[in-house]
Amino acid sequence: MSNVSPEDSLLDSFAVSLANAWPDRLVTRALKDFADRKPADLKKGIFTVIADGLPAGDPEFQFMKFLVVGQIAVGEKEGGSAIEKAELSMHHQVRNFIQRMLRGPELKIGPVEQSAQLEQPYGWISIAITAGPYDATEPLTEDYPLAGLTDFLRFRGDIDIGRPHQSGEVQRQWLEEPPNYLNGAPDAQLDTDLSGSPT
Repeated sequence: MSNVSPEDSLLDSFAVSLANAWPDRLVTRALKDFADRKPADLKKGIFTVIADGLPAGDPEFQFMKFLVVGQIAVGEKEGGSAIEKAELSMHHQVRNFIQRMLRGPELKIGPVEQSAQLEQPYGWISIAITAGPYDATEPLTEDYPLAGLTDFLRFRGDIDIGRPHQSGEVQRQWLEEPPNYLNGAPDAQLDTDLSGSPT
């Protein structure tokens, strides 16, 4: 099993694709303070792609949220309107990029925040994006250790087909060890030895 999560792959792929779409910008996966950025990079404009919370949903039908944070600097004398214009340009580029994506899970833009011209000569914009649904399941491989898997050597299934179905309480009794069938029995049963030989 891969040590790279589907979410890592999704974010990395998005960042690479965004960089290819807008080569005039710098695209990273590490958010830094303005003071830690190179002035030349800030003048170009920097996009940073970061996760925003853990994924939600079943593994086969998963959604995750992430942010694209844009950072940019304008000339000291250019004024707040230049900052706003630069931020809106970055937003337009991300929106345009998402609208043109043909592969991968569906992407939807959520709330957008910006500096409101308060940090001149710096500007920033934060774009919330939801990705999904996507399949986050991975096949198990022999080299991936799963604690306690060797203890799971038998599968037993009780199948309730007929109508009316047995009550939930009766079905819960089938899960007891040993199974309790005094108040109702299943219509069919499966009993499999996972060590290799079916019973």
